[in-house]
Amino acid sequence: MSTPYISVVVPTYNRAHLIERSIQSILQQTYTDYEVLVVDDGSEDNTEQVIKSINDQRITYYKKANGERAAARNYGTSKAKGVYVTFFDSDDLMYPHHLQHAYDFINQQNNPEWFHLGFDYKNSSGMVFRNAEPLHENIQRSLLFDNKLSCNGVFIKRVIAEQYPFHEDRALASSEDWELWIRLICSFPLKFSTEVTTSVVEHDLRSLNTVKPETIERRDIVLIHQLQSNAEVQKIYEGDFLRFKAERYTFFMMKYAEAKRPDKVMTWACEAALTYFPVIFTRRFLASLKNSIIR
Repeated sequence: MSTPYISVVVPTYNRAHLIERSIQSILQQTYTDYEVLVVDDGSEDNTEQVIKSINDQRITYYKKANGERAAARNYGTSKAKGVYVTFFDSDDLMYPHHLQHAYDFINQQNNPEWFHLGFDYKNSSGMVFRNAEPLHENIQRSLLFDNKLSCNGVFIKRVIAEQYPFHEDRALASSEDWELWIRLICSFPLKFSTEVTTSVVEHDLRSLNTVKPETIERRDIVLIHQLQSNAEVQKIYEGDFLRFKAERYTFFMMKYAEAKRPDKVMTWACEAALTYFPVIFTRRFLASLKNSIIR
């Protein structure tokens, strides 16, 4: 087989009941010059049997010891052959024109270092319930405060993906993509299309409500540390970084308020106010305080 132009890396862990539908949506692309690298991150279900039952030469299956999504994506990049690499979640779906639109966009934008395509959200029944918020020209600044990108919609030149890997700290899991996007956008402009080409499928296991607030706290402390230690990020976001930190602290407040932990709400309220005082006037700060007092 000739060298593919696009490498689709699919990290997965115990998604045997979902991954076949995702893989079939990839194989039904109208564009054909691509490979699919399924990186099984130590699944304990029958994921391997499901993948090996799909007879398509474009698929290569790798199984490795569990190391979380960042490690699986980096492993996939190391095995990829394409000019561009994209990381597709094993429970989501591509529309048939996804890769064709990506290829056309690459040519229109003169081979950008990285870019993003639009996406929507579907429920487990396959019904679209909303489109993602369209990106705007202020994306560099707004990305620091909210991860508006979908892994499924991001394409990166493979040589750049090799130079800018995902951080593999397990504590960062579920924000490892956001951390990378921030680093990338500080070095390369993000090109984007509003064309919807993929779907993020919501289901119970994906809900943030299943994550303990202590886990969220550990994750975002690592996120803050990684970005704080990056000189390029600090240069670009010098005037906004304290606000970013304070907003992460108010997120801790909200999750601890939901968990009925007023002591932790007050701890992070103090940290947020000391870090960036105007944050005390935000809706999340005030609502978290109110919810922790009224029990």
